Amino acid sequence: MQYLGTNEAMPAKIGTYKGYKYFIIPSIFGALNGYAELPKSWKDGDEDELTVHGGITFKGYVRDGSSKVKVIEFDTLHAFDDQETQDLKSVEKECKYMIDEMIEVMAKHRPLRTNTETALELADEVGKLIAKQGISCRNIRERID
Repeated sequence: MQYLGTNEAMPAKIGTYKGYKYFIIPSIFGALNGYAELPKSWKDGDEDELTVHGGITFKGYVRDGSSKVKVIEFDTLHAFDDQETQDLKSVEKECKYMIDEMIEVMAKHRPLRTNTETALELADEVGKLIAKQGISCRNIRERID
């Protein structure tokens, strides 16, 4: 699915689940739609594997303050939907389910990286934090000795 633009509508609810934002936004027809933030490592087409309510019907962006968040969306305006599937609690539950599915798809397609890669990334992050505090490696060495 290609990116379809940005939804500028005001969310009825914004939440976070397992480190990912989700948004519940009313459609122009009054039904609530559920959106989940896409991870940076998400590959186009992976959304085809999700079995979320009615399938993925939108991939694009949602406005979150002054920034945009890349998302996928399901809607609740299908012939089989009723008030129960369209209420805030049900849509929020489905958003969390969609995030769980996204995590499963990523785990299946992106096996754990080697310990060396992970250690190097962590070392890089620690280095950035140390530099941010104005401490050099020389200062650390002097403190240790």
